[in-house]
Amino acid sequence: MKYLELGQKPELMEQVRSVQSELSDAAFRCFRLCRFDTGEFLYTEGKQAGCFLILLTGSCKVFKTLENGRTVLLCLYDDIQVIGEFELFGDPIAKTNVQALTETYCLAAFVQDQRERLLADNSFLQFVCRQTCAKTDRNNSNIAINLLYPLEQRLVGYVLVMQKNGVFSANYTLLAESLGCSLRHLLRTFRSLCDKGLLQKTKAGYRLANIAALEKIAGNVYRQ
Repeated sequence: MKYLELGQKPELMEQVRSVQSELSDAAFRCFRLCRFDTGEFLYTEGKQAGCFLILLTGSCKVFKTLENGRTVLLCLYDDIQVIGEFELFGDPIAKTNVQALTETYCLAAFVQDQRERLLADNSFLQFVCRQTCAKTDRNNSNIAINLLYPLEQRLVGYVLVMQKNGVFSANYTLLAESLGCSLRHLLRTFRSLCDKGLLQKTKAGYRLANIAALEKIAGNVYRQ
């Protein structure tokens, strides 16, 4: 994580002002702009959360490690979102992993220094309550998706969120674990999408050959 001055990223001012409009001046002053690089962890499961974060731009995946060592994908974040509310209000140990999938910018409040100020601020508490209610509703939908939706739809939803410049690549063994399927089933689904002309296998990964058709299959899967 790298701290920045707000003036260094004028392109983020729309998102910053949106958050600022929700908070009192005192609460907003508790936050600093920060950047996470691609692949960097915002939170690591089992470790203490040092900061409460408000996601401004970028994409993050939220996943959990199960007792058998496998991981399960919980959701993806790609819009203004609070991260770390459970750790702020209760046990500071992170309950899930949150990893940046792209360069990600957040507003960060150092919990040890700012916790008492934030928890005493009504505007902040109301903002977090609204965000948490919306997040809970979306997460309930994602639980249903993981349980009930076919792999093809979940995979296409993930590909659309994770693609970069029209190409998707990943560690496919880990992806299979995250989507709750075998590697064989995952690769068979990729082949099926290629046979339908929706994806094209390349050396770099899979090129999205028909984005409109892929979006129709995915619906709102994993969209936050």
